[in-house]
Amino acid sequence: DGQITAADRTIIGSPHPKFTAGVDLGYRRGNWDVSSTLFGTFGNKIFDTQMEYYVFRNFSTNVRKDLLTDAWTPTNNVNPKYPRLDINDNYSHALSDFYVKDGSYVRLRSLQVGYNVPATFRYIAASRVYVQGENLFTVTKYPGLDPSLPAASVFGSAGDIRDQYRGVDRGTYPTSRIFSLGIVTNF
Repeated sequence: DGQITAADRTIIGSPHPKFTAGVDLGYRRGNWDVSSTLFGTFGNKIFDTQMEYYVFRNFSTNVRKDLLTDAWTPTNNVNPKYPRLDINDNYSHALSDFYVKDGSYVRLRSLQVGYNVPATFRYIAASRVYVQGENLFTVTKYPGLDPSLPAASVFGSAGDIRDQYRGVDRGTYPTSRIFSLGIVTNF
């Protein structure tokens, strides 16, 4: 009808992945062993509410550094990443598909390298030492901090409503990268 109204709203994505996969790999040679876990989700969408803060705040707070170079201007109007910069613009930040991003990712959840100390070793009998890294890297096109969206504590008048925020990036702290060194032994 040529008018953009509430009647034009429709569902444009699902927070639920179309495909989820994981693979555990392991290899042993002599006293050495290595194991890893890869995990990924594919086909889910994320509603990135954080964009309202780093795109539409018009420099009243911190913004992305590419906002100046990749915003719409009369000379950059073919395929801009962001809408025009205008403090009087009350329409560009309205909820739309601009906020919906691909949430697919593949993450190396863990990688462990270990060594089985021979029983003939003088000080530690029958032991294993290892070094482990968790969440070492993530491959994704999602521009936010973490496409896995760790569960946020969201409570409303009806109690726990986290399920209503599935797929909504509200700025929760991303998954930490952890490094460990360990020893397994018997006495």
